[in-house]
Amino acid sequence: MYPMSLASERYGNTLTRKAWVYSSPGEPQNVLRLVNGFPGFRIEQLKPGDVIVDIEAVSINPVDYKLMRTYQLVHKAMQKPPVIPGFDFAGKVVSTGPSVTGLKAGDRVWGKQSLSLQKNRGGTLTNQICSNVKCLHIIPDSINFNDAAAFGTAGVTAWEGLVEHMKIKPGQKVVIVGASGGVGTFAIQIAKALGAEVTSISSTKNIQLCKSLGAFHTIDYKSEDVVAKLAETGPYDFVFDLINDNGLYRASSKFMKREGSFFGIASDISLSYIGSVMSRKMRPKIFGGSSNAYHDFLEQATPEAIKNFSNFVAKNKVETVIDSVYNFDHALDAFERVASHRSQGNVIVTVN
Repeated sequence: MYPMSLASERYGNTLTRKAWVYSSPGEPQNVLRLVNGFPGFRIEQLKPGDVIVDIEAVSINPVDYKLMRTYQLVHKAMQKPPVIPGFDFAGKVVSTGPSVTGLKAGDRVWGKQSLSLQKNRGGTLTNQICSNVKCLHIIPDSINFNDAAAFGTAGVTAWEGLVEHMKIKPGQKVVIVGASGGVGTFAIQIAKALGAEVTSISSTKNIQLCKSLGAFHTIDYKSEDVVAKLAETGPYDFVFDLINDNGLYRASSKFMKREGSFFGIASDISLSYIGSVMSRKMRPKIFGGSSNAYHDFLEQATPEAIKNFSNFVAKNKVETVIDSVYNFDHALDAFERVASHRSQGNVIVTVN
């Protein structure tokens, strides 16, 4: 027998759960629908490292709707319809596979569902998922479900960029472009805790938020000459570009050290994005390029990164900035908010 908590409802011998799903690419408002009888999980389905989690909160990120919009060929290759979107989650452990140690039923956990698990087991915009022990970590006692739900994509991406790729050291100077978003608000705090001097670039309404998180210099791109301001406050070791700003990269010699580097996140598969990245990497300086190196990276969310980020958050009191919280039944509104590009921090959907 298996416990009733393994699914939201039980009809005869069929376990079901509620989930937002889509079966073809398109805009969330057009293709995403709520299903109350989506197939659930059984104990006998568990592989050795599996963990079943009752989800309490989910963070919605740009990657979620970008995958939903992808071309038909790409969509079929990466997703197995019907698709439950979402990668981030926080909740309580229900059951574990035989090789899982250090976790028990009732433990509070956060995690990042891997792409392969999302394809085969489903994403996180549901009341219950089957994940893997390598994809999750215990939530520190001082942190609630809503805050922890944003760790998987926004938090770990900021961590990997600053710690694993840039290898930030005390006293170095870093610019964070798009500093008021989900990744940016984590990046300011992480860089500050690592001893870096942080300069944020954001719109007027987000200046005070960036200051409160630890930005030493704040630049309002709507009212200031960004390049001139960076030249005044630099030279910089790194730029963490979260919005794909080609113009800023081409002007980098005016405010960066000779050995300084730009880092961006591989956040899209559109032809325009791919073209802009190739331009940064291959265009000579005499044709409008830059002599500063450009690197983009795709978040890996390795078990080591998940563990190290979680420990760092607890030790340094890194806070999740939450823009808004939506009830599960209003998840479409959460997607609309993220796609507006006006959110300050992270957008959360509460589930149970």
